[in-house]
Amino acid sequence: MSLTSRARTGVVEVIHGFPVRDPYRWLEDRSLAETEEWLRDQQLRCKQYFAACEGLGAIRAHVRQYLDRETKDQPVRIAERQFYRWRKRSDEQAGIYLHDESEREPRLLVAPSPFNPFEAVGIYRISADASLLAYERRNGGGDQKSIHLVAVEKGELLSDKIETGYSRGFCFASGLQGFYYCHEDSKPRGDHTICFHRLGDRRPDQICFSAERSVGSRLILTGEANHLGVLYLHRAGTGEVVDLWIADQRQPTQWQRVFENCRLPMSVILKNQRLFVLTYDAAPEGELLELDLNGNVVRTIISKREGMICQLVLVHDRVFVTRQHQLQTSLESWSLDGEYLSRLDIPDDSTVQLAPPRSDTADALFYTCESFTQPPSFFQYSPSDGTTRLWHQNRISVSSSRYRIRRTTYAARDGKEIPIELVAAEAFGAPRPVVMTAYGGFGVSMTPQFSVLATIMVELGACFAVCRIRGGGEYGKNWHEAARGRNRQVSFDDFLAAADWLCETGVTKPGRLGIFGGSNAGLLVGAAMTQRPDLFRAVLCIAPLLDMVRYESFDHAAKWREEYGTVESLEDFLALSAYSPYHQVKDDTNYPSVLFVSGDDDDRCNPAHVRKMAARLQDRRVQNSPVIVDYSETRGHSPVLPLSVRIEALSRRIAFLCRELDISVRFGGRDEDLGD
Repeated sequence: MSLTSRARTGVVEVIHGFPVRDPYRWLEDRSLAETEEWLRDQQLRCKQYFAACEGLGAIRAHVRQYLDRETKDQPVRIAERQFYRWRKRSDEQAGIYLHDESEREPRLLVAPSPFNPFEAVGIYRISADASLLAYERRNGGGDQKSIHLVAVEKGELLSDKIETGYSRGFCFASGLQGFYYCHEDSKPRGDHTICFHRLGDRRPDQICFSAERSVGSRLILTGEANHLGVLYLHRAGTGEVVDLWIADQRQPTQWQRVFENCRLPMSVILKNQRLFVLTYDAAPEGELLELDLNGNVVRTIISKREGMICQLVLVHDRVFVTRQHQLQTSLESWSLDGEYLSRLDIPDDSTVQLAPPRSDTADALFYTCESFTQPPSFFQYSPSDGTTRLWHQNRISVSSSRYRIRRTTYAARDGKEIPIELVAAEAFGAPRPVVMTAYGGFGVSMTPQFSVLATIMVELGACFAVCRIRGGGEYGKNWHEAARGRNRQVSFDDFLAAADWLCETGVTKPGRLGIFGGSNAGLLVGAAMTQRPDLFRAVLCIAPLLDMVRYESFDHAAKWREEYGTVESLEDFLALSAYSPYHQVKDDTNYPSVLFVSGDDDDRCNPAHVRKMAARLQDRRVQNSPVIVDYSETRGHSPVLPLSVRIEALSRRIAFLCRELDISVRFGGRDEDLGD
């Protein structure tokens, strides 16, 4: 290409007295003709690479068998009405349906766009009497969405809507004369605001609340039939804190501050004119408190118990929480007065996800249950009679008896024992290809979940490895804190120790070890690749952060300062620059084969991270292993792409791993090798 001379000019910044090279700063500007030329070249490279993968067609057909299935999700039940999304076989996107018990068949309320397969619809909020549905439309997986309203009885689309932007909360007004909302466009100016829109009124919406905008600040709106609540997240001193304000819907411009400068994480729920707060400040495992409007504790609803609270929802007159203790998940039911009621039966070694109720009057709890070998199934629990029933089952057929799951631990660099799980289709013996992943951030736990990529790789003879590194929430708040901020290197060290252990114990060898991760885990595999390129043969890096010196400059990433730190602090800058994958690429090293996945619609982990990192790796003569960029203008961070695009994207990822790890593609007795 003709861009190398421009790339060599680069940018050198001096930060805290240290020069920082940024040779591909120009690739941050998507509007440049040079950036467009660079991307066209990457798409050509990508096309040529996968054209040489002889088993791609067989993989694509097999992936279709997994993904082209009937799916239902986002269920909400209000009295005799049940709302949900439904994607039928061969449909590119799901529609929103209503099944009324008085009607024999479900009724389509919102159809996916017949003109734009990249546009996805989803249930956003349902009014208390189930007469109004607020639904979202989002394009290509970006975080921005528009909000639209449907009159449920007639299935009529109303003219009232909220234009495309970042949604921070929505609440129907009592009496259904309108709604309150917090919504911001991609480049907001001025103060944060909460507004009221009156249905059918074309005049400018009324501003009910405003708060000063600063770097990383944001408002979150919550509410119920009688009250509104606003969380104002902002920085105070060296950390991020939250203020809570409450207003009566009858006087929506008169706000009372309940508390200020409280530490995160924290969740606030308004229900039945009561205020509930989930906090981890005094109890690292989490506790649910009821407060009065002066911020005083009225009662403790859920006190400190074994196991960290992972999720919490209020449905009907119950509180449901999932906990994780000793790597096992439990699902509990409590009364709104703090009485422990029951523990719902769920299988061991599985993952439970609670579906948000999406309405103040939802009267059933929906949750999914899945494992390494069982795809997600939806269950419905009725608080009124205590019964549980299967609501929707994914019909993918997986023979769990064929799988061997090994749970053990390995020693990290500092001697800490780190859990790891290995999944294979046959007994563990001779070295084999391994595909390993982890997360290690934001207190998020890696729990047993069904992955089509992992399932197919295991079918093909690979071993799938999941390690529970620090930075996650597997063992509570301290496990997260051990690798947060300036301690981030701890999570990378834990991951690298897992790779060393897999090779030292004969499970695999560096030439057959692949790693993958997305988002924060994309940062993880990027750091692992640059710190120990000798350990890995293939790296699948999806929608990552990679330039950690400038991550705060992109989109809304400054809100992650609590997790990663900020270059404004000398100590944080030294830690960030020491592991930032983009800045740690050496000119004399041939790094493992890499497949980067990103796209223009990703406004969470900006695609400039991939563009700059790929260019840095490719423009070195020593790089013999392929560096491929699978880039699309319509790919974002959220998993809402149309079926055909998801099939192709997943097929490419599997084909990449098979080719680089030297895995033969055999399905149903057919043998197709991925060759060069």
